[in-house]
Amino acid sequence: MPKIGRRQIPGLLLRMVPESRAGIEKMSGLPAERAVTGNVEWFDLYDFLREVVFWGVVRPALQAREQDAGLLSRCAEFTETLLLNSTESVSAAVYFQLVEPLYGGEELLTAAVPLMRPETLRITLGELDPDRLSAQTRAELADFLP
Repeated sequence: MPKIGRRQIPGLLLRMVPESRAGIEKMSGLPAERAVTGNVEWFDLYDFLREVVFWGVVRPALQAREQDAGLLSRCAEFTETLLLNSTESVSAAVYFQLVEPLYGGEELLTAAVPLMRPETLRITLGELDPDRLSAQTRAELADFLP
């Protein structure tokens, strides 16, 4: 499989996570289908991943009272796909904008870890210091922690 480059990400996101449509349209100022085809120079990768993916889709889905398992599964698959199949600069952006923000709140981490695919989980746990987690969070994530 060829490496996924920066310009392919908006289209991949729209296909894998159609719930991202409004965020893509807001950031690009274009209808989503038009924004993701042709010249996609309208976006900064870090801003796109942070605003459209994390703040627009992932965080609200993780914080919802009734989580949408299908949506969260597609978000996890999108993240995993980029971590495993993208250029080094893209996978670094994915880490900094989609994985690292989960460390900012234990409720996000607790909701996200059980849904993570293998590579995302490996990276997350590799950077996580369990001693800095509350006893409750350590208990909730006990099946995943070393």
